[in-house]
Amino acid sequence: MSLKHISPCHKNNRKGFVLVSVLMLGVMLISCATAFAWFVRTQVRSVGRERESITNRSMAEVVTGSLINALAMVANNVEYDSPTQEWYFPFVVPFPDLGPWVVQVTPLDDKLPIRNFFLPDGNTLRHEFEEPLQNMWEKLNHRELELVMLDFLDRNNRPRVGGVERDDFINRGPYDLSELLILSREITPDILYGSGGQLGIADYCTVYSEGKINLNVAPVHVMELLPGLDERGLAERIAEDRTQEPLKNFRDLQSLPGASPRTSTLLTNIASFKSRYFNVMIQYIV
Repeated sequence: MSLKHISPCHKNNRKGFVLVSVLMLGVMLISCATAFAWFVRTQVRSVGRERESITNRSMAEVVTGSLINALAMVANNVEYDSPTQEWYFPFVVPFPDLGPWVVQVTPLDDKLPIRNFFLPDGNTLRHEFEEPLQNMWEKLNHRELELVMLDFLDRNNRPRVGGVERDDFINRGPYDLSELLILSREITPDILYGSGGQLGIADYCTVYSEGKINLNVAPVHVMELLPGLDERGLAERIAEDRTQEPLKNFRDLQSLPGASPRTSTLLTNIASFKSRYFNVMIQYIV
């Protein structure tokens, strides 16, 4: 009697075990299928984003090339560059398959041209930069670093009087201002980029310049370094007036209140009203 009673229960347990196993296998298969579907979807999206990124970069290069050609044509017909000119305003470029882009070109040459401090011999500091550099280091409260930086940048490996030369000095103009950090014993990130409201070398110098400072775009703190603009509030007056009427030449500069008869003469070899370097900003609107 016991055996006959137990046998059916054993069969029912086996059927229940098989059913649970099938259900668990089904859940596992569904989970795997779902995970695989999400993986495929993620990969497809990733490939799509990468393809979109490549397409946008290619188009950005085409747009930049066109802008360079357009700027070259404009340069032949205008005697100054100013953010107030309409071709430097932001504009939208619609692309049917990519969406709209916002494009803006900004004239540079707005700071001391660190790659152009020396005469062609690569060692003699240009006379017109002597005073601006002294003023810069005074504002940075590090006059002791002026000669060190000049030794770092000039072409020879002989220290200036009061300067220093080391084997790791680049002895050339920098391709990027971060190269000045090689002077780790003297020039620190705080001195280069500023900190706590204090300006740094990067606020006064640039590698994006052909040798002269465009007074239509230079910030006040840079113009105040220049001879003739460092007194009587002339730098601030230029910054205010150029938003309404940009400076086209030295005659315009000479006509400003506070400009002395010698102002133009002092600035002839260091200041200009045109730019040779430009920043192109292309923003893709998703």
